[in-house]
Amino acid sequence: MHLSFATANLYQDPFEDVLEMIAAAGYDAIELDLFWERKEWAMAQHLRGVPVKQVAAMIERSGLRLASIHDGGGVLDAPDSVNGYINPTLDEMIDALGYLPGCIVFHTPHVEGGQDAGWWERIEAGIAAALRPYQELGPVVTVENMPHFDGYTVPLLTPQALADFTQRFGLGVTLDTTHYAMMGTNVVAAAQSLREQVRSIHLSDFLAGQAHVFVGEGELDLAGVFAALDTQRLHAVTVECSLARGNGAAQPLVRAEKVARMREARARTEGYIKPNLQSPA
Repeated sequence: MHLSFATANLYQDPFEDVLEMIAAAGYDAIELDLFWERKEWAMAQHLRGVPVKQVAAMIERSGLRLASIHDGGGVLDAPDSVNGYINPTLDEMIDALGYLPGCIVFHTPHVEGGQDAGWWERIEAGIAAALRPYQELGPVVTVENMPHFDGYTVPLLTPQALADFTQRFGLGVTLDTTHYAMMGTNVVAAAQSLREQVRSIHLSDFLAGQAHVFVGEGELDLAGVFAALDTQRLHAVTVECSLARGNGAAQPLVRAEKVARMREARARTEGYIKPNLQSPA
């Protein structure tokens, strides 16, 4: 199992600086979040305009392992098409790296506008088919639980629906703790429902409506989440939280403070993992 740090956590910092800080904080692996944007949304903005070969070279120089790639997209161009689901950068990045990580994370697909009750049943096989080539390459392919978005139809909102879909098509699940908390779903109960399918975790806390709060500084029972899961099935636990302190301080963190907070998040996450590590039978 990898304990990694999501590169998009620090999307406002230059990518190479982000890698240096992750290494300085004691991590040996990353989840590489690919650049993606659509209308008001954007992700991993520090990679906007950066050639994928340059990104791959920076990762190699950093000495960090690539635990997973986060596709970062997921919005369909139209209700009756899977076009737009796969980030166009993904294949380029795999080619530039020259190897595959152990896991590729995709979002639950969503589409603009309200759709009829049968929409997902008509499109789900097409989504699974779009993911199959990546499964055939060998890595664990996961679908991340997503919350509601205003103006969009999002399927698989319940843990059971996500478990049924991924099991039916041989996919894994990336359990995002904040995304379930945003919908009022008990994250421990979700982990129990998804236990057989969870292969990676996007770990953050949640507090008073604030998403992706620093690990251990919110209201979620993160220890209970790990106790509910089978650690032998986990490929990676990825820290995906804000580094800001929960005391309301608005002052931006300087580099040394960011590294210290990243190191603190790693130690807290290890504290959740270690009591639940299982020896092979």
